[in-house]
Amino acid sequence: MSDKRLNNRIFLMYLVSENYKKFHKLSSEQFLELNRKYAILNYIAECPDIFDNMSDSEMVEEIDEYVSAI
Repeated sequence: MSDKRLNNRIFLMYLVSENYKKFHKLSSEQFLELNRKYAILNYIAECPDIFDNMSDSEMVEEIDEYVSAI
């Protein structure tokens, strides 16, 4: 994997998690607990193309759908 692609994945993981925390008014600890349970960051890292062109609210909706499907 190229450095550019890796950096993009890391940035998307940060962006999506921050949007999710903000929307749901979660602390970092609360988000990390959800991540342990649902592997949210892993999902983002494995499917970065899904999130590339999404708005902030669409990113949150995608994670909500992912969590509810588990």
